[in-house]
Amino acid sequence: MGNPSTRRMYRRVERECHACILTSSAIHRCTVRDLSLSGFRVQREGEAPLSQHMAVMIRVWLPGLPEPIDIDQAMVRWDRGNEFGVEIQSISNGSDFQLAGFIARALQSSIGCDTASSQAAGSRISAGDAGSPGRGYGTQPRSAEA
Repeated sequence: MGNPSTRRMYRRVERECHACILTSSAIHRCTVRDLSLSGFRVQREGEAPLSQHMAVMIRVWLPGLPEPIDIDQAMVRWDRGNEFGVEIQSISNGSDFQLAGFIARALQSSIGCDTASSQAAGSRISAGDAGSPGRGYGTQPRSAEA
């Protein structure tokens, strides 16, 4: 097992999602390559590198959702070649809820759950990975009767 300080806090899912990054000086089109509740790996489209610790805003179009979600503030943590990583600093409860639901559904589909095991996996994901009490809401585990 890796060093506890370098382990990821949340599960990541690999998906390609269109996005825009807003810096203090420009708007950049990009593609989010993987997502978690704590941040994203992003591929830029021919733009100049971003500075580490730069604060940015992000709008992400998640597949299957009618409207994009907004990350009010994210911090650039690394920049290598045409990719960079951001850590979510501030997100609305609504966007956080939509992101958590998207990740939960993606994790369920990636393990090929049937309906019964999807409900059980949803309970585990909701209780462990999809809730983010530090961001203003917590997801409660489902009861055995659900």
